[in-house]
Amino acid sequence: MFAFTHLVLAWLAGKGYEKIAKKELSNTAWLLLLLGSLIPDIDFLIDWTFGTEVHRTLTHSLLFVMIGGLAIYIIFFKSSERKVLSLVFAVGICTHLFLDLFMSQGIPLLWPSLLHFSSLGIEYYDPAAPSFLHQSIEVMRNTLKVAVADMAVGTAWIFWLVWRRKVKL
Repeated sequence: MFAFTHLVLAWLAGKGYEKIAKKELSNTAWLLLLLGSLIPDIDFLIDWTFGTEVHRTLTHSLLFVMIGGLAIYIIFFKSSERKVLSLVFAVGICTHLFLDLFMSQGIPLLWPSLLHFSSLGIEYYDPAAPSFLHQSIEVMRNTLKVAVADMAVGTAWIFWLVWRRKVKL
């Protein structure tokens, strides 16, 4: 999954919360929810920039959910909203992890364990296996197709928000 799909699922989770709880999330809560849905892929940027192989390690684990929530709690310690803000950030991360469960290699929910959980089951993942950046042309083509589909989801979402007059262009 790519950015727009992660954002859409987090947004749906936020809207679901607002409808069920009959409470509105603050702008800061919305920002942290959406940021949380993207932040696990920061490791991809580290791989791309430094030529490392850390994508889908710590940031795609339950440990990261706890670290992220705790970090936001500490950052917003003086805010009366700190509990909600840390929770929505953690929920945003969880929506990201949920979607990535449907990717072929899965995610290391119990990192540093090398077991990867996916919709297909649980498998041992060899850390020496090449990452996304070192795949064959065919795998890159298929990944590009998914990226284009993700952009279509994002574009449809933006048009829906404009149509519903939630945002103005």
